[in-house]
Amino acid sequence: MKYIKRVAISLVAFLFLVLVANAKPISIKGKLIKTGYSTIYLYKYLGTTISVYDSTHYKEGVFEFKYKDVIPTGFYKVGFDKVSAITIIAGYENILITGNPDIERSISITESKENDAYILYRKVNKTQNAQNEALNKTAQDLQKMPGMTEELFNQYVVVLRAKSDSLNKAYNAEMVRISTAYPGSFMTKVISMFMYEGKTAETLFTPAEFTDKQYAAGDMLDSKVQSYFQYFVPQDLNAWKAASEKLLAACPAGSDNKQVFYAAIIPLFSQNDLEYAKGLCNRYISEYPSSELAKELKSKLPKGAAGIGEPVPDIVSADANGNKVSLSSLKGKVVLIDFWASWCGPCRGENPNVVAAYNLYKDKGFTVFSVSLDNNKDQWLAAIAKDGLVWPNHVSDLKGWQSDAAKLYNVKGIPATFLIDQEGNLIATNLRGEELKAKLAELLNKP
Repeated sequence: MKYIKRVAISLVAFLFLVLVANAKPISIKGKLIKTGYSTIYLYKYLGTTISVYDSTHYKEGVFEFKYKDVIPTGFYKVGFDKVSAITIIAGYENILITGNPDIERSISITESKENDAYILYRKVNKTQNAQNEALNKTAQDLQKMPGMTEELFNQYVVVLRAKSDSLNKAYNAEMVRISTAYPGSFMTKVISMFMYEGKTAETLFTPAEFTDKQYAAGDMLDSKVQSYFQYFVPQDLNAWKAASEKLLAACPAGSDNKQVFYAAIIPLFSQNDLEYAKGLCNRYISEYPSSELAKELKSKLPKGAAGIGEPVPDIVSADANGNKVSLSSLKGKVVLIDFWASWCGPCRGENPNVVAAYNLYKDKGFTVFSVSLDNNKDQWLAAIAKDGLVWPNHVSDLKGWQSDAAKLYNVKGIPATFLIDQEGNLIATNLRGEELKAKLAELLNKP
């Protein structure tokens, strides 16, 4: 038995030596032009949430994070606070960062193929965004031209869409080129997540995206979840719930990935089904009792019915001509604030009911204030015309889900409506069809 014990001890020692021999020391160091600080931080991502991963001494612009072995690969930030920190990809490479952190173009990240790929990716995206913005501006300028008819404008739109398709094709080709140049890199995994051509609701997410924690080290999964519900799931509350349960069931219990899916899904229901959102939050906290992210999400959920009878915040946004229109300018009327979008199936399905309610009660002091979550002006205006939304108050900042008004009202799903009285106090939320007409009859059919 003593002989066997000595062999076992020798085997453990051997394995330890092998592990030490295979460990790869990692260094993230730099020389920054920044004074007034003695500590610099390395922040890690969990979805869109950023937290401190490590800190080190910062003296005369020099710093170094040292590790005996690789760290989890993903997006990190290096800096003195979360907001102004420099985004990098770290994990298994030594990295050198130089420059002035206050001047983005001065920053140089060298000795890292991962960051070479990321910098190239950002450059291609910047170009693509600028080209798309130029096309949108062209469309807006065409609308303002004297003598521009709807028929003539639609002819121009065909040309602009062809240009947009060409830009998207070129963009995809650039993404393929980056992936080919950096095979097996983290950035290649990120790029592959958003190659949607030929994808269905069943194939959009790969099995690895539920299990590989690298996919949780950045905002990629959050963005993909948003696209999934917007473009791949029927615009129906029950379908959304079923899709949510399916996504969460595919994630291993206790994984970083499941946390990110929870954090991406819960806000989608906070407006249209608050009880379901609260239930998801409770499940999240139960599975991850020490998660600050879970607790933060629950604290941000709307309070629900407590808002009834309270004044709603003012909305000031641009109409189709760029003129500012305020919700408060409608004081004295009963107003339905309607958050919608041209691409939203349930919104378009509900529009005939809103039109009918408007026609019934517009002469009795009722109107609609429509806030679009579109980011394409042409599609927004075409939907207004096609659905016969004849009331004058249509606004949008064309930021899609990043709409300032939607954030102000904590809108996470559409259609979302808020009925307010003549003084701007909330009467009810999300009234549909006959429920809306019944409430308007109660309020406005008075002797």
